[in-house]
Amino acid sequence: MNTLVIAIILSIIAVGAIYYLATRMSKGTAMNMNQRVKELAAALGLPEPQAPASLLSAFYSAELGGKVEGRDFYFTNYTRSEKTSNSNNTEFSWKIEKAISSSIIISKEGIKSTLKKQFGGQDIEIGHKEFDETFLVRGDDANLAKSILTEAISFDLLKKERGIYGKISIQQHEVRYEESGVLLTTEDLQRLIRLIELCKNIAIQIERL
Repeated sequence: MNTLVIAIILSIIAVGAIYYLATRMSKGTAMNMNQRVKELAAALGLPEPQAPASLLSAFYSAELGGKVEGRDFYFTNYTRSEKTSNSNNTEFSWKIEKAISSSIIISKEGIKSTLKKQFGGQDIEIGHKEFDETFLVRGDDANLAKSILTEAISFDLLKKERGIYGKISIQQHEVRYEESGVLLTTEDLQRLIRLIELCKNIAIQIERL
């Protein structure tokens, strides 16, 4: 057997091994994600999600939806394997009965957001020093943002600041939270439940306006 044939055989074995390991890791991710979403459904009193159609697929998703404490709630968790990278996202939203005409986005301060502020980004200052230094609030209606981000809501955001990995957006009939990554661990689940409660309180505050 010549060197070229041996090299080809070894390459095929290597590719097979990589595929096998990647498949096992992806299957484990999907199973963990599905278990955490089942636990989230139980915590919120929602029906369990359907198991992924195929644990060997390159795309896994788990969705929840329904009434939670009389309010429409929607949750989705997905991971998608692509040629060059993986896309992982967690999103949830609360419906609000009172539509708002402007959109507001709340995210944590970072290098990019700090630069935006320095070079004319639309940053709304709430008037609470610690909050304004920690969060970036963007929108075109400062008065509305200040009415929503009351002292109690601002304090709650600061209290949960370390667990906020994405952004909160308020627009039309919903309060939505989005972050990169999927729900895999018990710690992820507990953190997300706290954020779900936080966003529900924001929805309640909007309806009080």
